Amino acid sequence: MSQSVFYRVMLIPSVVWLSVVFGAATGTGREIVEFLVPAGAWGGIVTIGVITLVYITGFFLCFELARLFKAYDYQILSTQFLGKFWPAYEVTILLAMILSLAIVSTASGEIFFTRFQLPRLWGVVGMLTVVIVFTYYGRVFIEKTMALTSMLLIMTFIYIGIQVIGSDDLAIADTFANSEVHFRGVSNGFVYSLVIVALMPLVLYAGRGIRSRSESVIAAMCAGITGALPLFFLHTIFSPGYPEILDAEMPTFWLLERISPDWFIDIYAIVLFIMIVQTGVGMMQGFIERMDSWYNKHHDGSLSPVWHALLSCLTLVISLLLSTIGFIELVRNSYWLLFYCFILIFWVPLMTIGVYKVYKHGDG
Repeated sequence: MSQSVFYRVMLIPSVVWLSVVFGAATGTGREIVEFLVPAGAWGGIVTIGVITLVYITGFFLCFELARLFKAYDYQILSTQFLGKFWPAYEVTILLAMILSLAIVSTASGEIFFTRFQLPRLWGVVGMLTVVIVFTYYGRVFIEKTMALTSMLLIMTFIYIGIQVIGSDDLAIADTFANSEVHFRGVSNGFVYSLVIVALMPLVLYAGRGIRSRSESVIAAMCAGITGALPLFFLHTIFSPGYPEILDAEMPTFWLLERISPDWFIDIYAIVLFIMIVQTGVGMMQGFIERMDSWYNKHHDGSLSPVWHALLSCLTLVISLLLSTIGFIELVRNSYWLLFYCFILIFWVPLMTIGVYKVYKHGDG
């Protein structure tokens, strides 16, 4: 199975991306209410369509450049479209990773505090411990666990969908019937998707199984649609709660408390914590792949699992210093900061030099 097109092209890139992007702000619903819900029911759906197209375009270019030039860590990839200016991307991606891990840390602490009335530190320390253990065991172990947790997430969404259908408190049909189709939310969708896709080079290890241009297209479409489906689902069930839901620290729990029994909310909290951990694991693995590449270039070998764990620990501790800022502020402010940086040093060169290189090399 590990050599089948389904596994190496359709499944692994999709579940790795879903695991990284869903944790923290998406799973809690915070990103949804920041970037989608204010556009209205149909306006949000239009915005999700734009986000999906940006996902697929960016993923294809990243997967194809990685395949053509064997650029499976973000430093090697960035040299393909930035040349000698690649350090600018490295600095920015590391900043983005640390900010994302800070959001992850904050979210894990909030789950323990708001749902289980446990100290926030327990959630943070729990996440830190699991990320270190997973990075110790390596990429193959991480990919397999991400596939399992993605299946668990799908099962929870199916149950939530059943609860939504049977709920009299959510007038989803009426909300969409009274909403108009417009494009006023597209600008926010661009900001969100351009920042998110610029993190893709952190998880290029998931594309090592791609062997042709057609497989890059398939992988990009599968990963893009998979990443957009949670946005569609959560936006749809959040829309009737507008505008009250905007003030909720964790909108998903705000909604579940109205439609689900307590035992399921606890289960969702556990699933979300696992997905949050996977976000940290996925990003840290990308950083470790980069460090392994550097070490192999200078010392002809890879870093040991112990060094992988130590690097994870150091990076996560740094991110904890940022987590004291506050969850909503981290989500809202970090996106705009990263948006302007990534436009200049990722998207402009990727859509010019990157496109040219992909076209010039044909199918490789």
